[in-house]
Formats: sequence, structure tokens, C-alpha cells
Amino acid sequence: MAEPLPVHRAREYETIFIIHPETPSDTIDQIAERITDVIARLNGKLLKAENWGKRRLAYTVKKQQSGYYVYVRYLGYSDMVHEVERNLRMLEPVIKHITVKVEEDVNPESRTVTDADISFAPQIEEEPETEEEDSAEDDDDAFDDDDFGADSPDDDNDMDGDDADGLAND
Repeated sequence: MAEPLPVHRAREYETIFIIHPETPSDTIDQIAERITDVIARLNGKLLKAENWGKRRLAYTVKKQQSGYYVYVRYLGYSDMVHEVERNLRMLEPVIKHITVKVEEDVNPESRTVTDADISFAPQIEEEPETEEEDSAEDDDDAFDDDDFGADSPDDDNDMDGDDADGLAND
């Protein structure tokens, strides 16, 4: 009697990469296709792919304040992450990337994928690139110099060891 073949278990990863803000949309699609081809070539399974659109970065990366975010979630084996990240490093428009292992022991047959899960069309409208504006019109919400002064009559910072309810610290 033949023994059943063992089910190969995979790891689930998610990779987010940021593309230079002046990159044309067809180049963004080509980069995303290259990453999905790497996953397919190494017998991985693409679970989700999304283009989050152009967003402002939290800090400057390679002299850029914004970039196009692309999210890819996939199942893979052995050195797939190394190959995906190697390809991302070789692509000049990619300014930053990160990969996180989501789950360790996953049965690939248990994961279903729909066509709606894999879309590289921008899902979020592009944010307008405006600088933070200091509104001088809202004087009611602005802080005065004496709002945080030390001579405030309701100062709760008693230095004599008494709590706010009058009990001493023992």
C-alpha cells in the first residue's frame, strides 16, 4: 500500500515596498508583475496584491517625501523572501521595502484567492501634497503664553508630599 505524499507546508509573508513618486503607472505595474513572477517561479502562491497609491512618507527616504505603496501577501518556501528582496533592491524606482513573516506553518491548499484580491490598480485616491498649515485664524484654539505658567492658582504639582486628596505619602 502506497503512503500518501506529505503536504508541503509554506510560510506566509507580506511585503510592502515604496516606489519613487515620479514613477509612471506602467512602470509600477511592471515592478509588481516582476515580483509576482518571482513568487510564481519559486512555486509560491500569491494571496493578495494591492496598490495603495501615492502617500506621504513619515520621514524622508532617499530625498523623497512621498511614494507609491504596494502591498503583496504570499505563501512561500525556503529562500523566496531572499529572492523577492534581491529583486526589489535591483529595481531603481523602489526606494524602500520590508517583508514580515505572518504565519509559520500554512497549508497552501487551505488558502483561497479571488481575482478581487489581486489588483494593482490604485485603491486609495492620491493625497494632495500640501504642507501643514498653521492657521492664524483660530485664535480661540491657540495657546497663550500664560496657559502653562508656573504661577497658576490651580497648580496640582504639590511638592510637599501631599496627594490631591490631602493624604500624605507614607
